[in-house]
Amino acid sequence: MLVAQVESSQIAIVIIIAAVLWLALILAALFHISRNTTMGFTVKVLWFIIILFAPFLGSIIYLVWGKNKRF
Repeated sequence: MLVAQVESSQIAIVIIIAAVLWLALILAALFHISRNTTMGFTVKVLWFIIILFAPFLGSIIYLVWGKNKRF
């Protein structure tokens, strides 16, 4: 039986890359919300709260559905 040996440094690199991509996704959504001029202040605050409480899912929902909607 051949078992692949994975070093802890390789696992750490994968985790760091995933964390950086996750942070970039959240920051991209928050940046877009802050620059969106068609969105009212209340809607911006609601999107910020959604993204802060559910960062991964909230930012994906915003970038897929919310960024092109007029509120």
